[in-house]
Amino acid sequence: MPESITPIILPGEKEICLRQPDGDNIRGYFYDTGNGPVGIYLHGFRSHSNGEKALRIAQHAISMDRSWLRFDLRGHGISDGILKDQIISSGVSDLLRVIDWVGDRPLILHGSSMGSWISLLAAMRHKPRIEGMMLIAPAFNYVQNNLSTLPEQIQQKWQSETYMSFPDAYGEEPYSLRYDIMQDAEQYDVMNTDISIDVPLHIVHGENDPIIPIAYTDKFIRHAQLPKLIFERIPNGDHRLMDHIPLIIGHIDYIWQEIYK
Repeated sequence: MPESITPIILPGEKEICLRQPDGDNIRGYFYDTGNGPVGIYLHGFRSHSNGEKALRIAQHAISMDRSWLRFDLRGHGISDGILKDQIISSGVSDLLRVIDWVGDRPLILHGSSMGSWISLLAAMRHKPRIEGMMLIAPAFNYVQNNLSTLPEQIQQKWQSETYMSFPDAYGEEPYSLRYDIMQDAEQYDVMNTDISIDVPLHIVHGENDPIIPIAYTDKFIRHAQLPKLIFERIPNGDHRLMDHIPLIIGHIDYIWQEIYK
């Protein structure tokens, strides 16, 4: 676990530890009312469930007495695994493991950035149990849009060396990814898949997002069938949207109230 991450257990939360078939453990926190729907929050790439956004949203959920689960994907936060060895399939597997562990209770999925892409993929596999979704600056097809467009010479070098280092968008330490993340991501191309989400779905995205351009979300919305979509474009909003957490919480409340009037 990175030294910069200080795990915080909120009042009423219990720590969870779920083992994957490869022996890695997924760790997180669960505030459980004992019945009814469960909200699951999934962080983005190189983020974690102890970040300010994750914590503030969880604190609000607990104050509303909603069952709420936040956890770290492998290679992130307090979960096992090494970041450079993770691919999209490992993230989907982690979320599906958590969903299976929750049991047969209805779910409202809340994803941020890469967590939105993974949440959507999981929702398509568990449609009957998904009653709503909240997606923050969704990174749909991030691999296809950003890594597959690298010059062929660089891709060949990456393939021959297995791993390649990438600069961090926020000036932090560079990170490495394995080459087969691109081949793996092909099966999760949401723009070449029939997508139909017939439950309340809210998306918020900053118009000045330098990491995931809002045009990608516009394209996804034109492609998918989303009859209960509410999409809010945030003027001058960046990718992390830390200045807009109250707005995000407002959307979350709207979803829960719409479903459970």
